Amino acid sequence: MKYTKSGSTSGAWVKVADLVKGQKAKIVSETTAQPSSFTDRNGNPKTQDVAKVRFEGQNEAVNVSLNRATINALIDAFGDDSVGWQGHYLTCEIEKVRVGGIMRLVLYLVPEGYEKVDDANGYAVIQRKAIQQAAVSTGDDVELEDIPF
Repeated sequence: MKYTKSGSTSGAWVKVADLVKGQKAKIVSETTAQPSSFTDRNGNPKTQDVAKVRFEGQNEAVNVSLNRATINALIDAFGDDSVGWQGHYLTCEIEKVRVGGIMRLVLYLVPEGYEKVDDANGYAVIQRKAIQQAAVSTGDDVELEDIPF
């Protein structure tokens, strides 16, 4: 029988219940695709994207399976090479969701300057925060002596 070398990550996995919304984190390893314990409709193993993450207040980095919303935000913020995702401050967003009839906690890692929102179809996405624009006057109600320069 032919065997192939396993590329699974060793070490402890994150316990989302131990994290707090707003807690800071940093990715400290390259992200790798690995087989997960879940299967698709045809019974084939699904893959998961795993990185070592160090959370504020914890001494050791732990394995985290990054969800698609987090990966898309990391690509947008830092590029498509996961080596570049390391060392940046990320903020934990934790959400309760129902998966297969069971309530689960889902972890999103949000880059600085980004926010988690729901798109038009109700899916969670992490996008760059909208820049707040100050109200602009039409000029009709401004007196020249009121301009400070």
